[in-house]
Amino acid sequence: MAVVGNRRADCEGCGRTVSPEESTTVTMPNGDEVVCCPDCEPHARAAVRTGTAFDQRRATCDGCTGRYLATELEDVVLDDGTALTCCPSCLAQAPDPDGDDDGSDPDGGGATGSRTASHTSTSVPDTDHDRCRQCHERVAEERFRVTTIDGRTERLCSDCTADAEERGIVADVAMRTTRAREVLGVDADASDEAIREAFHRQVKRAHPDRQSGSQSAFTLVTDAYERLREED
Repeated sequence: MAVVGNRRADCEGCGRTVSPEESTTVTMPNGDEVVCCPDCEPHARAAVRTGTAFDQRRATCDGCTGRYLATELEDVVLDDGTALTCCPSCLAQAPDPDGDDDGSDPDGGGATGSRTASHTSTSVPDTDHDRCRQCHERVAEERFRVTTIDGRTERLCSDCTADAEERGIVADVAMRTTRAREVLGVDADASDEAIREAFHRQVKRAHPDRQSGSQSAFTLVTDAYERLREED
């Protein structure tokens, strides 16, 4: 949709109506020009680079109630006729009362179990564990958990996190678990008890009342412990 004069236009990524001053036009590889709001512009440019689909419309998963790109969700119908919209993780965890892990009937005639997909895909659905939610590229390192000023929580790569911070749309960036373990000096497989013991040792040293401590060090240790507790 093109912007004409002072008319407002719908962002072709998320569907939000934006003013001409807020909108940006991005030319896609096929030559189409798409109108983007400030939030969707990076997604459009990432789609140009990677050749992925540009559709940032979001919907709610009926399983975990998380917000996902509409293109990542799949409609399924349970045996009792209930229709659900599920993210890839919830789709994989849907109960199978017949106990058939492979989702096929005993005669090999097709999918039965507790759910029947309303459409099929030849590709394995992406999980939310290794792909940046903004540029959609796979990342080997742990992603940042970013909370935006409009209340959305996204898992972003380091480049997209830095870009979001530069654009002033970040309210908070949570400490990564790898950094939290480094602060407390524990391994990735450390038990809850080992993490607590490490926290008590470190927080005593970091306390502002001690000569070896400071308020910033105390806050860092406390934040690291709280971050690892969230992983329980």
